[in-house]
Amino acid sequence: MIPVSIQARQALDKLLLPFMLLIAVGVILLGQADRNLTHAARMLVADVLSPIWSLIAEPGERVAAAVAEIRGINHLAEENASLRAENETLRGWYDVAVSLTQENQTLKNNLRWMPDPVPSFVTGRVIADAGGLYSHAVLIGAGPQSGVRVGNVALAADGFAGRVTETGQRSARILLINDLSSRIPVTLEASHGSAIMTGDNSSSPRLMYYAQDNHPIEGERVVTSGQANLLPAGLPIGVVHYARAGQPVVTPYARLDHLSILRIFDFEVASIDAPDAPGRVPLAPLHAGAGPNGALPGTSARDGDSGDGTTLSGATLGGVIGIRPHERDEKSMSKASNQTDNTDETQDSDDTAHARQGATPDAQAPDAPNADPSLSGRKKAQSPSPAYPPPFTERG
Repeated sequence: MIPVSIQARQALDKLLLPFMLLIAVGVILLGQADRNLTHAARMLVADVLSPIWSLIAEPGERVAAAVAEIRGINHLAEENASLRAENETLRGWYDVAVSLTQENQTLKNNLRWMPDPVPSFVTGRVIADAGGLYSHAVLIGAGPQSGVRVGNVALAADGFAGRVTETGQRSARILLINDLSSRIPVTLEASHGSAIMTGDNSSSPRLMYYAQDNHPIEGERVVTSGQANLLPAGLPIGVVHYARAGQPVVTPYARLDHLSILRIFDFEVASIDAPDAPGRVPLAPLHAGAGPNGALPGTSARDGDSGDGTTLSGATLGGVIGIRPHERDEKSMSKASNQTDNTDETQDSDDTAHARQGATPDAQAPDAPNADPSLSGRKKAQSPSPAYPPPFTERG
């Protein structure tokens, strides 16, 4: 040991606190400047320390198991009697379960039921509690080499515990559901409502953004909803409890403060792609493979089309034929003109017949001009020329 004077030691003691504060500020600024570097450094430290934490935690776990076994010896008789009673009850339920299983299998065969894919999982031991006052997370001794990826689901023995947020070489960090940054869409089974479960660093996450006319019910089960493809639907989380009036919280099934073993499931939710909506037929670009005068393949250009590639004649979009607005105006105006002409011809023929019956050659006026009896002094209605709107322009 290097001998140091009392004055130098006092000076070092005074400079130690400012030096540590300076290092802390530097680490914070570095983390804000390059988050990827900070995450990589943090996971590197976790990988280095994970074997040490495992060695430290193993003796404590063995001692806890031995103490629990010693305590269980004193209650062997009571546990034996309780197990016998439960066994008799379960025998009756076993027959019911076998009958329901056979019935369910028969219904699935008749309906040609497609089962859900079985997810792969790995089991890891919680080696350290990486959380603090404002961060609830744990480290497990399994990494990408074991098949653990970011976004995997962590399940405890009783229910949903959290999600994998970071991975190292031999370890992974799991963000628990009661963390302040946790937001999970959930479904309320009894009331059939939807809500968002938000962590608040307490043992019971809160329920928010539920329908005001459909409040959560005390004691109903809360499961994941599967919205936004973040988590699979139906994972059990807990039950609803009202700590105060109008403030529902979730009591988790998993004991988040006593996690020892977690199963990491890979449900591959993001790999399931939804099919296209029915009736939507993809339309090729009009400029690609267009026929003469800009017509689509398999169609001919109409008279008067400029061939600018904007005509949709003959193109089918979801079973509806695309027609330009001014073409619809042309057809409607032509149909109206034909109906007017037919009405005029009928009225003219009736007037001519009446004139022939009531008139004689001697009674004809001398000064009357030789008029055409088919017109009977009427002017046919002239259909106005439609004002065509400007043609479609192709959107980029």
